[in-house]
Amino acid sequence: MGKIAEPWKPFEIQGSIEGNMEKLLVVPDREEPRYEIFDQFTSIGTAWKDQGQWCAEGMIARELLHQIGEQIDEGKRWLRNS
Repeated sequence: MGKIAEPWKPFEIQGSIEGNMEKLLVVPDREEPRYEIFDQFTSIGTAWKDQGQWCAEGMIARELLHQIGEQIDEGKRWLRNS
């Protein structure tokens, strides 16, 4: 199993918002397996995985949630293998 030195370290992903690819900042919660998602300086909501499905609250559209979930999973795999 790989080492995760700082699993709560923020990382960037990209998502399609209104047809434009936008950079989003993902900030992992230190206490719970939740992720605060920011579009520039504004929080657009929180995402988490529940029974294998990505869930969200806030202004995260369902179409964007799938993209966010895939990239968070990919980012976590990358951290483990670093």
